Amino acid sequence: MRTELGCRLKVSPPAPVGFILTLVLTLTACQPDASDVVAETDQASDLAALTAAALAYQSAASAKDAVAVVGMYDQTAMMIPPNAEIVDEGLSGVETYQFGFIVTPGVELEFDLIRVEVADSGDIGWTFAIGQITINREGEPPGRDVVRDFHTWKKQPDGSWKIVVDMWNSGMPTG
Repeated sequence: MRTELGCRLKVSPPAPVGFILTLVLTLTACQPDASDVVAETDQASDLAALTAAALAYQSAASAKDAVAVVGMYDQTAMMIPPNAEIVDEGLSGVETYQFGFIVTPGVELEFDLIRVEVADSGDIGWTFAIGQITINREGEPPGRDVVRDFHTWKKQPDGSWKIVVDMWNSGMPTG
């Protein structure tokens, strides 16, 4: 057989149907499933939204904005402060809790968000941050502490994230 360009083409007998079917199935199996692509996109979106929520919490805490801080908690929230009783009355317990960083004059906070994760289900996530606390007192050197802050978050029906468990500890020795 000759083409217009003068090239010779070798014509082979047709491939067996079984071979072609195997080849097609193999190539199809290597293609990403559309649901995997959607799941990865949703996971990335959830991770970005949770990161934004965690940064908003840190910003509100650093600004000593009690209303904004309390607004970041779910109706079922519980708090586990260091060396204190667990606050397990939901949002009403959070609303009446005396956040030391808010009520203590001269306290400055600076957080570093260390880790953010979202469950494959997309409805629960957690964040871990380390906060540098400076307590400025007139006529004294500033007090310092490091707080390790762990939050478990629940995705709300509107897509926002709220804290359901707030647990933190202090680098200060007890007693």
